[in-house]
Amino acid sequence: MSEQSPAPSAETIDWWHDRALDFLRDHFRETTPTRLGEYQIFDRSPLDGDGATIVFRFSADRAGTGAEDFIAVVGQTEPNYYPDEGFAFDEAFELHLGTRFMLTLGVAQVREADEPIANDDQPYDVEKDVRLIVNRVSPDAKIDRVELAALFDVGGQFFAVIRCLLDGQPVYVMGRDAPFGFSMRTDLAPQVVFRLHLGRVLRLEPDPDAQPGD
Repeated sequence: MSEQSPAPSAETIDWWHDRALDFLRDHFRETTPTRLGEYQIFDRSPLDGDGATIVFRFSADRAGTGAEDFIAVVGQTEPNYYPDEGFAFDEAFELHLGTRFMLTLGVAQVREADEPIANDDQPYDVEKDVRLIVNRVSPDAKIDRVELAALFDVGGQFFAVIRCLLDGQPVYVMGRDAPFGFSMRTDLAPQVVFRLHLGRVLRLEPDPDAQPGD
């Protein structure tokens, strides 16, 4: 968006609504909706160069097989859209943050054939890693069906998304060099869960512009 764009706010929501439709027309063509649905404004972004951001919900019959739910993101950020996988607004914003982070840093998924060895020059032991992570919160938990779902190179560090059963419940565990975390959204692809996790971690970082007492 141009420097002349107004800051996202309740007062400028109609202007941003129209800009979101302009963006979507480039991708959805004749299936672009005439109106977007619910929205939420996020006043701050943890990403350098980004600012207030608006997340809109909308539906479109892009494939000609029936309406599907999507999310559009505009504001003081790079606009984008995503399939809506039942995300809450906070999750949608975190997905956008994680996607922006990956694109900006050139994060790449590591092919299994190129999987790096661990820091001790031994092959990466995914089962041992999961046990160590789970022990931090639930040492007595039973772990089954451990598998490496995806691995990503983040500036030379390797972030693992591990799928397993934790006391019989399917979960994703963020392992290896990744910031600590779990996800119950095993209905999602590991690549999507990874972006959600990155976005959540970014939002937890302190606001460098915050004043004491904020």
